[in-house]
Amino acid sequence: MLSHQTGLQQPRIALRRLFSNAGEAIRAYTPCVMMSPMSVAQYLEPGKHLFDLLVVDEASQMKPENALGALIRCSQAVIVGDPQQLPPTDFFAVSSDEDGQDAEDGPEESILELGRRCWHPMRMLEVHYRSRHQSLIAYSNREFYDERLLVYPSPVLQDPAYGVSCRRVEGAYEVGQGRNRIEAEAVVEEAARLMRAHLDRLLGIVAINQAQSDLIETLMDQRVASDPELQAYKQKWNGELEDFFIKNLENVQGDERDIILISTVYGPTAEGVFHQRFGPINRSYGHRRLNVLFTRAKCKLTVFTSLDHAQIVADGSARGVRVLKEFLEYAAQGTITPGRRLGDPPDSDFERWFLSRLKAEGYDAHAQVGVAKYRIDIGVVHPDKAGAYILGVECDGATYHSSKAARDRDRIRQDVLEGLNWRIHRVWSTDWYRNPEREFRRLVQNIEKLRAVN
Repeated sequence: MLSHQTGLQQPRIALRRLFSNAGEAIRAYTPCVMMSPMSVAQYLEPGKHLFDLLVVDEASQMKPENALGALIRCSQAVIVGDPQQLPPTDFFAVSSDEDGQDAEDGPEESILELGRRCWHPMRMLEVHYRSRHQSLIAYSNREFYDERLLVYPSPVLQDPAYGVSCRRVEGAYEVGQGRNRIEAEAVVEEAARLMRAHLDRLLGIVAINQAQSDLIETLMDQRVASDPELQAYKQKWNGELEDFFIKNLENVQGDERDIILISTVYGPTAEGVFHQRFGPINRSYGHRRLNVLFTRAKCKLTVFTSLDHAQIVADGSARGVRVLKEFLEYAAQGTITPGRRLGDPPDSDFERWFLSRLKAEGYDAHAQVGVAKYRIDIGVVHPDKAGAYILGVECDGATYHSSKAARDRDRIRQDVLEGLNWRIHRVWSTDWYRNPEREFRRLVQNIEKLRAVN
């Protein structure tokens, strides 16, 4: 039946009937089936299909009643989600204005929240892989995850292509319309520049509300229609698994892009009056919305804002407002150290020895490079590029021995660091103890070799 139906240009059987009549064959061909809750109800007739395992992804946004249909068709379930991200919400759908200022978050419960109460033990995935620069996750790691995330440091110290930045715009917020045209035009201008300069980097634009995202989309379409380079950029990514997007705060969860541009929309009006109104950010889950927003970028996050963070009054009634104020300050001034932390001591005597010898030879080197749990023992600054590390020195110190398995210590960690463009030089304490000068010469040779090609 399957062979016959797949050979037809226009199959003549409904999918529900096909799953009913050939369910075992379909599961044999495709033992892993990805479906939405609605598709499960439509195509999998109750009592005729049983799967060994159900994985619910983005579970924080799925209502329990929507998950039930899939749960009863499986013998085991893994519920995956982030309780610090958005619960099920129809915020803008129930709002009567363009800005969502008069709407309120309902007490919606997700299958994740229900599961946390009745299924134990709960496990947290503590290793953060998305961000290719530590500053992209540093604020959220402190504010939402209590510094529990293991964040791998970036070999880049200061590079305009990486990290978090803030672009202040003298825009005017249109009360009632929920738009800021000057800010939208600045976002579109920067997006066009990035599309021309970085054809290989995928871009996403996020606005705080629907009205602003619609305005940005209109302006972007007009710009693309008259610019062949922008058309070429969109054509390159069109049809790929991920492509260029313009979204609002409510529907960006689950997405990630190399570069994210954010429009905060709010600010003083054309008359210079600043209202303490921040739409969905004022509401119960405003801080969760912002956590989603701040963690979408892999390489670069730029915030376009007409707000002066000093004028925002965070009186404690809305956590989201405080988080917005702090993040704008962080993006503008770097109040959380976005790179290495100076002053942390080396873990061992032989690390101190290498650090002192490197500095004696004229190399600039830093101990304990990183912002969270994982640190590189010694980072050697590129002699010809002050904004980057040329080499990371890994010693078998406390960080190394804290790993529970040799595979974590010697393989996974090395692969992740090299994926972030680190060049790693490993020094074993036993080799240093037997012949420290030989190990130091080997390190210097590696530095100079990399310097010659970079």
